[in-house]
Amino acid sequence: MRLVKEFHLSAWERQHACSSEQALDHVRQALLDRQPIEGLDELRAGLLINIDSEVLEQVERGEWWLIRAEADFGDWAVPARTFDQTVIELMKNPPVQPSRSPRIFRLVDSLTGEPLTQQPYIVTVDGQTTQRKTDGEGIAHLFAPAEVREISMKVICV
Repeated sequence: MRLVKEFHLSAWERQHACSSEQALDHVRQALLDRQPIEGLDELRAGLLINIDSEVLEQVERGEWWLIRAEADFGDWAVPARTFDQTVIELMKNPPVQPSRSPRIFRLVDSLTGEPLTQQPYIVTVDGQTTQRKTDGEGIAHLFAPAEVREISMKVICV
């Protein structure tokens, strides 16, 4: 349930509002039990004196309405079937997915043999070029289709 200022009520919310007496009972009990109600903080923010009796007076005068939870469910039509038959068939027999083989290269400094960590490089895989960076161990991880014929790498700024 939630409290809504009368001015902001939609027609749908009005249909799912509690009666004034029910709203007073629910709000009074929530205040006694110190239970949260959505919208209560907004109501309290607009009061000159922030006390429970002022909250109840706003509900009693009809300036704030208590809306049942059903108002948030909407008026949606339930679909007749959950899944389309083609979707079910695809779930039973999924199409073959292209495989990618992991290719791992460790880039090291040619003079010292130290790994080139976080080093930018340019990789060309069968003519497609992208810029990447090695990991903390100097390893370049490439995932490419198994039928790749050519891989070239150029280290930047070494």
